[in-house]
This record gives sequence, structure tokens and C-alpha cells, in this order.
Amino acid sequence: MDGKDLVSRADSLMRRRSFVAAPPPAADAPPPAALDFDGDVPVLTDEVQPEMPAAAAPRDRFDETLAARLASEFSHALERRLAAELPGLVEAGLAALEADLRRGILAAADDAVRDFLARRQQFRLPLDEPDPGHAP
Repeated sequence: MDGKDLVSRADSLMRRRSFVAAPPPAADAPPPAALDFDGDVPVLTDEVQPEMPAAAAPRDRFDETLAARLASEFSHALERRLAAELPGLVEAGLAALEADLRRGILAAADDAVRDFLARRQQFRLPLDEPDPGHAP
């Protein structure tokens, strides 16, 4: 039996049995539109997605054991990540802090020396330069 013969026999059977399964048409109803089989039947160029499995029923209550397990897993993951990254971050922070501290100390010392020299120039005391005529 070839495909055309099978389709024609199925159509014939559906026409013969349609009066039993279908309700009588309404008097004011428009005639049924022609069926568009191109939209219903997938062809080789159509992509048919597999059925997704039904999701598990949502939980109605808070699961304490699941929450504890998730918290434990998160805690361990965070601990591992911090153990890996924290030493480098601390080292970089200390290097930047050391550089800032050096600059600050040098700037403060430089300002102190300039202040001292400026005050020293203002108040020249006679004892600053020894008198060549006086012997100690």
C-alpha cells in the first residue's frame, strides 16, 4: 500500500464518520475555512524542539536541610575564593600604602627643613658667625 492510497482511505473514513462526531452546523455560522496543512505538519526545514520535561512541583514550604546545605556550600566556595585572592589583594594594598607613606614622610620632612631654614634666615643671631678677633 503506497502513501497516496493510505491518505485517500483515511480521508474517506473521516468523511464517512464526520457526521457522527461533529455537532450539527449552526444556521448562521460561516462555512469552515479550508484547512492549511502546511502550518500543522513540520517539514524538513522546520526545527522541532524536544518537549521539555515537566518541572518538579514547587515546594510550598521552606526546606531547612536544603538551606543549610546551600549555606554550607556557599561558605566553602567563598572561603576558597578568598584564600586564593586575599593574599594578592593585601600585598597590592600594602605596596600602595607603603608608597603613600614614603611620599608623606618625605613631604613632611621636606616641609620641616624648609620651615627651619626660613626661620633661621629671619633670625640671624650674632653667634651664628664667629668673630675672627675674639679667641675663645
